[in-house]
Amino acid sequence: MDQIKLIYFSGCPNYELVKYLLTNTGYDFEAVNQNDLSESHQFKHYTSPTILKNGNLVIGDKTDSPLGGCSTQIPNLEELKRKLGY
Repeated sequence: MDQIKLIYFSGCPNYELVKYLLTNTGYDFEAVNQNDLSESHQFKHYTSPTILKNGNLVIGDKTDSPLGGCSTQIPNLEELKRKLGY
């Protein structure tokens, strides 16, 4: 079973759209709010929103800073399905 994680921070302007798209792929996923994580948690070092499939980056970026940032390249539903291997 694939493990899909949607990583985001509270107030992210693209979170709801990506959550909606991900819901419509048919995949089960876990949403992870970066605001609830410790500063040293590995998921603090991703832009918001980020999708990981089995630990591999699907959309978003890894950063050097625990302050994160915004993901600006948001795929449409068909692109997201393709990236997820749907």
